[in-house]
Amino acid sequence: MTYDPTFDQTRLDQLAAQCLATNTCEGKVIFLSDSEDNRLDVASWRFENEEGKARLMKSEFKRYLMELLDSLLIYRARHGQLNASQGVVSVCRNNMELRWLSRDEAARLRD
Repeated sequence: MTYDPTFDQTRLDQLAAQCLATNTCEGKVIFLSDSEDNRLDVASWRFENEEGKARLMKSEFKRYLMELLDSLLIYRARHGQLNASQGVVSVCRNNMELRWLSRDEAARLRD
């Protein structure tokens, strides 16, 4: 099986269509893995609007996003892609975009 560079964004778009139709807030979810099997270990939610963030955190969106990020971390590592252990998902209302980051970039965003 070959690596599909559109897989990440396609899955995020599907999740956004399913869960973010009425979302009005914006923010970032910074995530990383420190484990040997490249499973999701840490996710930091940074949103401008605390009420909107709380709504997202209590919804199915949080669980689905965490499961998806875990799968994407594993997928990327299995295919030997760069920066396979950390990234950021930007949420802007009902759209999401994922950027894979170096360890240093991810640490700067978390601080």
